[in-house]
Amino acid sequence: MATKDTLKLNDRDIRHWIKTDVRFDAKADGKGLYIRYRLNDSKPVFYFRFKIAGIENKIMLGKFPEKSLSSARSDCAGYRADVHRGLNPALIKRDQKLETVAKALAEKSASTVSELVDDFFKGEISKRKSVLKMRQVVDNHLIPVIGTKKIEAVKPLHIANMLDAIKITAPAQANKILSITKRIFNHAIKRHTIDSNPAAAFDISDAGGKAEARSRFLSEGELTQLFKAMDTAEKFSRHHYLVTKLLLLIGCRSGELFKAKRTDFDLLSAEWVMSLDNKTKAPITVPLSSQALEIINELMKYHADDSEYLLSSMRGRPSKSGHICKDYISAAMQDFVYPLMTDCDPFTIHDLRRTMRTHLGKLGVNRFVAERCLNHKIVGMEGIYDAGDYLPERRAALDKWAMFLDSCESGKAWNVTPIRKAV
Repeated sequence: MATKDTLKLNDRDIRHWIKTDVRFDAKADGKGLYIRYRLNDSKPVFYFRFKIAGIENKIMLGKFPEKSLSSARSDCAGYRADVHRGLNPALIKRDQKLETVAKALAEKSASTVSELVDDFFKGEISKRKSVLKMRQVVDNHLIPVIGTKKIEAVKPLHIANMLDAIKITAPAQANKILSITKRIFNHAIKRHTIDSNPAAAFDISDAGGKAEARSRFLSEGELTQLFKAMDTAEKFSRHHYLVTKLLLLIGCRSGELFKAKRTDFDLLSAEWVMSLDNKTKAPITVPLSSQALEIINELMKYHADDSEYLLSSMRGRPSKSGHICKDYISAAMQDFVYPLMTDCDPFTIHDLRRTMRTHLGKLGVNRFVAERCLNHKIVGMEGIYDAGDYLPERRAALDKWAMFLDSCESGKAWNVTPIRKAV
């Protein structure tokens, strides 16, 4: 180690160079230690310079003042001892750094899939409005199967088993979970946790297959069966019945009705001003038939204390949102109503919208009016130039539709002359 007489650097000078912005390539302290403060250096940097077999090497020791002068001198003493033993301290330091990085990566790769999912969604939350739906799919299908596994332990076989279990009953969900799973494990690759994605080899043919446009709707006879089954199913509550019939009467998407607030309904004007939080992101006023008004008035009595929603979660399955959850009707239908409709092909809650649209056509409703009843955007040039709301026409159409449903509910044949089609 350099003696006091041979030492050339001191803390006072270094701080003065910083204060006065004196820049230089190197100022030596002695026995290999020097300090550099170039124009592009944010702080002065200590280096140890040495030779091995006549070849000059150097090691960066740290930046002042985080690395003190005394600490830099101490490091140099240790490195000089290595050089005297025939060792290259630069290679030793590099190997130590690589070992530290490898250890950190090994520790990170020991994380579980659940922890990887949490880390993935931290980055997604600010980018997607649909992140909550994505997380729900993952929590329902991926976490129960491979959530506790170490990330590097997940193999393609685990992905195959997960998809096989889902696609039997929910092919569309199998496609969704495959897409999200690929993204989650790609996130792990980006974080250097794994080298390959265990879901990479799979496509939709391994999951739910290519989705086909549905054409299912309920005929007049099937609607009669539905009302009878809902009425007689022991565990299908009055609340379930009212919500289902209201969905039929209005023809809206279930999520739009579930999110509807009590203040959105103007009972005097018989209108529902639908929130902009709908699929089309466009405002629409929904005319309410007398049958729909009657149901809404009854549903108002079911609300939980201080709930802002028409369909609060008090009578349904609890949800963080405050309103009944997505499968409130579909699960009750699946468990209690479908078994009583033995001669009826399977259908979904969304098929009730197609049912209304199909029967509106049979009732002679103008197609533009029928499309607006479902809050569909008119496609093509007609949609651009026809910005009509058709409120009076939609009210007449929905009143006629309500009368048709009344006949199905009572089991009586429909024999009313259809509305004359508009030219």
